[in-house]
Amino acid sequence: MATADAALWRGAGFVVFRGLDLAGLTDQQCAELCARVVGQVGAPAGLRLQRSANELLTAATAPAVPRTPDPGAPASHSGDEQVLLPHMDRGEGPRPPRLLALLCIRPAPEGGESLLASGTALHNRLAVERPEALRELYRDFHFGRGPDFDRVRPVFHLDGTTLRVHYNRYWIGRGQDETGRPFSPGRRDALRAMDSLLRDPAMVTSLPLCRGDLLLVNNSAVLHGRRPFRNGGAPDSQRCYARVWAD
Repeated sequence: MATADAALWRGAGFVVFRGLDLAGLTDQQCAELCARVVGQVGAPAGLRLQRSANELLTAATAPAVPRTPDPGAPASHSGDEQVLLPHMDRGEGPRPPRLLALLCIRPAPEGGESLLASGTALHNRLAVERPEALRELYRDFHFGRGPDFDRVRPVFHLDGTTLRVHYNRYWIGRGQDETGRPFSPGRRDALRAMDSLLRDPAMVTSLPLCRGDLLLVNNSAVLHGRRPFRNGGAPDSQRCYARVWAD
């Protein structure tokens, strides 16, 4: 447990627990197990669980490109041909959750590996190659509104001596749309520079997860995503993950 705590908060920013026993559990019971485990490991004092409205992540509930809501449209079960670029989870409160947990209930038959990108590595490369973009990313961006609050924060900021990264391109775009103003050229170029790095294989670690593997991520240190994937035809071959947040 101490090793996991050190890796999450003072080390690489993520840890994987392999082979939780999911035998005989329904998908929802797997999500409950995920929450119980997160409550016991890798959590500093005072870290509280947040239950997501979307606890089970599938091709239909967590597509790489969010779909326009259409109650009459059939849910997608064949997979997702788009890469989900690394991002932080915005969560459902005024602040992002500090910890993200992803439990692999069923891996995809093909593809779907998790992608991880270090905020520090991204920051340092921007400092060398695109310092003007990095300066812009230290300024506040809108991440969309919530009930009675706005989500406004920089992509990078220093918390004492600790570097924090908060990047979610989809929600930054949504948040800017809510202001009724377009991005300035400098802001647009900075976001493009960040997205370009997140598409660079040298900046991203690919991590395959098997059934029962639990990935814990420091949500303000490491960005996470996934590769495209294809599902099988049978329900028991559909990619499914459980997601739990803690703050």
